Amino acid sequence: MGLKRPNIILYGVFLALIPGLAAIAASCQDGSGNRESISTADVPDQEFSDFTTSESDSGLVRWVLKAPVARVYNARKLLVTDTPHIEFFDTEGILTSVLTSDKGEYNQVTHDLTALGHVFITSQEGYVLETESLVWVNELGEIHSEDFVKFTRGRDVLTGIGLRGDPELRNVEIRRDVKAYLRDEDGMLKEEIQKEEGSGVKQGE
Repeated sequence: MGLKRPNIILYGVFLALIPGLAAIAASCQDGSGNRESISTADVPDQEFSDFTTSESDSGLVRWVLKAPVARVYNARKLLVTDTPHIEFFDTEGILTSVLTSDKGEYNQVTHDLTALGHVFITSQEGYVLETESLVWVNELGEIHSEDFVKFTRGRDVLTGIGLRGDPELRNVEIRRDVKAYLRDEDGMLKEEIQKEEGSGVKQGE
């Protein structure tokens, strides 16, 4: 079977969606939306080397996180890792993508994951997502970002601000200021699509 092309929905503004995304973004930072960032002056309650943890649902692993160092802050129900390596799996237990970043945070209450700094997700199909911050929303089984994102699929490149999608990178919504660069086999720019607020483009599989 050939590889499926991802569904990519380029959105300007979704008035019905934005309030929900804002609420999710707040909840991802902390159950109450008021979590402060961990500073270098904070002293962890526990520290681990060669750390590994995972999340399962109905006996199936959803993701596995590995990191050389992990620190636990009990008062904030937070686990912070350096240079995390996260593997995502589908409902059949097959590896679908790998995430790396400078730092990672795991909320022990919501089970959400936050990746910070030089975030890269590479799917098994070769699609690549780059951004500076990304949240795995455990309850929804989705990845979200409010930052600038770059999505590369073969020779085609999409950029924009804000993202929602699955970690397999097969279905991705880029929210605004979207540009799509489509290149031919020689690498020449064939077409550029720029979508401002209020318009969108959908590409099927």
